[in-house]
Amino acid sequence: MLPTAALIVNGKSRRGREWYLEAKSALEKSSLDLKQCELIRDPKQIEARVQQALKNQIPLICVGGGDGTLSLVARHFIDSEAVLGVLPLGTGNSLARDLGIPSNVQKACEIVIEGAPKAIDLGEVNGRTFVNVATIGLTTRIAEILDPDAKKKFGRAVYLVAIFKAVASHRSFHVDLEIEGEQHRFRTVQIVVGSGRYHGGPFPILPDASIRSGKLAGYVVTGTTRMTLIRYAWRLMRGRLADLPEVFPFEVEELSLSTVPKKRITVDGEVKMSTPAKFRSIPQAIRVMLPQEANLDPDL
Repeated sequence: MLPTAALIVNGKSRRGREWYLEAKSALEKSSLDLKQCELIRDPKQIEARVQQALKNQIPLICVGGGDGTLSLVARHFIDSEAVLGVLPLGTGNSLARDLGIPSNVQKACEIVIEGAPKAIDLGEVNGRTFVNVATIGLTTRIAEILDPDAKKKFGRAVYLVAIFKAVASHRSFHVDLEIEGEQHRFRTVQIVVGSGRYHGGPFPILPDASIRSGKLAGYVVTGTTRMTLIRYAWRLMRGRLADLPEVFPFEVEELSLSTVPKKRITVDGEVKMSTPAKFRSIPQAIRVMLPQEANLDPDL
């Protein structure tokens, strides 16, 4: 008897409709028995479709979309025997990068078919789970500026325009953090809290960040001048943020923060809530299909 699987693709993601048939064909030709196969044109229906597949006890549920789609459905896999198959069809695909899954539908399908299930961490902010990062400040302003239609049409090129606009209009704010009972206060333009290793594309949050560490990795940019932002961008690209004096790094299981004024929080690329916020790591929260040789330890 063939192992059963489901394929659920967000048709609104950048490459959803384009690659749906290719993914469907690859999985049908494999050793999997594809019991449920849907291209969802209304993103609001994706959660319900995934929940139905879980209710039907389908052991492998392949979800195609961007980080926002995967963030939306990940919580339903907590305490489930089902395995999530990741098909990165969005623009940034940060989770896929973290997991070593290429943004190529054929290769991603090969991993779903031939890979191995492994447990990864999730993050949680104010009761909402996330697979990659939650940010406050500059990157939230970038997310607000981004045009969804342009993002789908032009891909990563639209980020450059949004970044320039965000930097030109950025305003600093106060943040109070509570980490392991200690209080920290800064004036800042950017806060990042991640459950995995990467953010903003191929850039490590911290040198030792890992999606299997059981901890959140993050930082606060404590400088507010344009020169600080330039140094920040340079160190970010080189993966050496922790060396910057104006960066306060942390690796924690939990933290709380508040800001003055209140600020919007971007969760996995979507502006979802406002400060204050409570964060926690959910270690080994869900199982995903990874390459057989996958090594998620940044030190090895």
